[in-house]
Amino acid sequence: MIIAVTDRRISALRDFLDQIEAIATASPDMIILREKDLSEAGYRYLAVECQRICDYHNVKFCVNSFLNVAASINNGRVQLPFDPFIANVGKLNNFEEVWVSVHSKYESMEAEKNGATHLIYGNVFETTCKPDAIGKGINELKEVCGSVRIPVFAIGGIDTGNVGMVIDAGCKGICVRNLLMRSTDPHTTMDELRKRIKKR
Repeated sequence: MIIAVTDRRISALRDFLDQIEAIATASPDMIILREKDLSEAGYRYLAVECQRICDYHNVKFCVNSFLNVAASINNGRVQLPFDPFIANVGKLNNFEEVWVSVHSKYESMEAEKNGATHLIYGNVFETTCKPDAIGKGINELKEVCGSVRIPVFAIGGIDTGNVGMVIDAGCKGICVRNLLMRSTDPHTTMDELRKRIKKR
C-alpha cells in the first residue's frame, strides 16, 4: 500500500488542490492531509475539498490531528502523533481507523495496546521534512514490525531506490510526502513505486 502525505509548501503545482487532484488520479491507497500549521477553519476548508477529490477518485482520505474536523465532515479516519493519541484515547471510539505516528518499539506497543489500528513509523531514512533527524534505519524498522500485530507503514526518505528494503522489513506499506508532492507526474512516480514493491 502507498499512502500520500500532503505538504502544500512543496507542491509541484501552484494550486495545492490541483496537486491533490493529480495525486488522487494516480490512485494511492490513501491521502493524509497533514497541514498542521493551519487554523482549524483553514484546515477544515482543505479537508472538505480533499475529501471531495478523494471520494470522486475512490481514494481513502485521512484527517491529521484535527479531531473536530474529522468528526464534522463525517470522516472515519484520523492520524495522530503518539503523545496527542495517548491524550485523546477516550475520544477516538467513533473512528473506524486510528493511525498513530510512532518513533520507537515502545511507542508502537503502547499505541497498539491503547487502540491504534495502524502505525506510521519513522523516520526510516534521512528526510527533508526533518533535516536534523538521523534516519532510524532498517533494523529498527524490523523490530517495530515484529513487535506488533497491527499494520506498520514506514515513512521518511523513502523512494524508488530503497522501497524494496522497507517492504522486506515487514511493513504493510509506505507513506511518502516529498516524492509525490514535488512530482509533476504522480502517475509515473506511483507506477515506479508499485513496480518496485511488486518485485519483493
